[in-house]
Amino acid sequence: MKRAKQMKILWVDDEIDLLQSFVLFLEERNYLVDTCNNGNDAIEKVLENKYDLVILDEMMPGLDGLTTLQEIKRINPALPIVMVTKSEEEGLMDKAIASQITDYLIKPINPNQIIMAIKKIFQADEIRSNQIGEQYTRYISQLNQRLFDNPGWEDWASIYREMAYWEIQIDEVNDEGLRQTHFLEKRNCNTEFTNYVERNYRDWLNTDDRPNLSFDLVSQYVAPHFEARVPIYFIIIDCMRLDQYLAIQPYIKELFDEELDLYYSILPTATPYSRNSIFSGLLPQDIAKRFPEYWVSSGELDNSRNRNEHQLLDEHISELGYNLDPTSKYVKIFNMEEGNFVLRKIETWNKENLIVLVYNFLDLLAHHRSRDQILQETIPHEEGLRAFTKHWFLHSSLYEALKLIAKQDAICVISTDHGSIKVNRATQVIGDRDTSITVRYKEGKNLSANDRHAIFVKKPSEYGLPIKSIVDNFIFAKDDYYFVYPNSYHQYQRQYNGTFQHGGVSMEEMILPVATCRSKRRKI
Repeated sequence: MKRAKQMKILWVDDEIDLLQSFVLFLEERNYLVDTCNNGNDAIEKVLENKYDLVILDEMMPGLDGLTTLQEIKRINPALPIVMVTKSEEEGLMDKAIASQITDYLIKPINPNQIIMAIKKIFQADEIRSNQIGEQYTRYISQLNQRLFDNPGWEDWASIYREMAYWEIQIDEVNDEGLRQTHFLEKRNCNTEFTNYVERNYRDWLNTDDRPNLSFDLVSQYVAPHFEARVPIYFIIIDCMRLDQYLAIQPYIKELFDEELDLYYSILPTATPYSRNSIFSGLLPQDIAKRFPEYWVSSGELDNSRNRNEHQLLDEHISELGYNLDPTSKYVKIFNMEEGNFVLRKIETWNKENLIVLVYNFLDLLAHHRSRDQILQETIPHEEGLRAFTKHWFLHSSLYEALKLIAKQDAICVISTDHGSIKVNRATQVIGDRDTSITVRYKEGKNLSANDRHAIFVKKPSEYGLPIKSIVDNFIFAKDDYYFVYPNSYHQYQRQYNGTFQHGGVSMEEMILPVATCRSKRRKI
């Protein structure tokens, strides 16, 4: 085996003289092996030398193996220790494991056992990376065949789910070559996916042969649970991609029996459009017609169009034929104070019908990251975004709220309004001075861009979108492109390249998680 350096092993056994053949076996395989026959000497050697591994006999006169183990761990908590024992007694091994042994071997041992233990400790990542690399190669071959067979919307949901799971696995082995290959494969998939959406999106709005879209979320995933006569918590985490959800999924599954499904966001994949559609059960043009007082002009970061989500939701529930008594509760969480308010109230909501919680942190993070150098350095890539999401979740009031909800006889539906994509390629756009300032979609007059990089919407009504005037139109960025103006090209490129944006067409922005979580105390 080739190694960057020789591994140094300390073997501690009161009968070490009888184990010289084992020592020679390791040395012939390029390991450096130091030996001693008692716990006190072992502790001294660990103090004086830097070892990669300790092989420690459990039964020794004087300082026994467990006591020696504890002392070595005080000196170097990270030092891997393999314990060798004659006993398989459960209590003994519980004590050893609690003292943080890395592995254990039962006497009599043979040389191959020792080699396998060392490989398991030090080459597990390399072995797993090689195995995952082989599996990924087979997967890509199958994926290319599926792309050739003209996948439909169900196929695309399946493809993106698989690619998101692959990202989690690649994070675990930390293989940069595999990560780069996956990036290119996903970009290729997004090219095909955006072309598929361009061909089919308008038809989705006029047929039942389509995926569940934003305006279906309440009717398909929330309302059917009203008959259960238990509190229904509908939680929207703004701007959460599927891979971000997968990063926190293990902690949710510890609390609930979880069932994960996917749905598609409407276009544009932006909060004023997609989230209002979720709560109203309507397309944006229908919201603007029926509730013009709620559909007002707004800028990129202006949430004025989302100020009436609660009213839209109550109207939607009523139109679905439900008369909730008590009516729904709605809380939007922007900061720690609002999160703590939810924690104080959850125990009093055990008799409510529907509680809606909207957590805005991830969307705010995406917006601020494009302007904040520290955040850009903290979250340089998609792996960093997933890691940051996990860190945020584990220290968030949302996680604490879910722990409290899990103690109730309740059902929790967790979803999002849209995702985001890391934009890497700038494409020029031309529009008048009233054109919206967003970088993944534009609304305005006389819009012009490269049609290979954007979807043009000349008749917004065909996309269910309202317009300010008859000459207004929309364009949506495809893949990982973002729009820049010719006279500010380099300024926009410096500001936005490599940032996470939304509003356009990509798997990451459109194909979204919706998890139905049932309290483990429920008997379904």
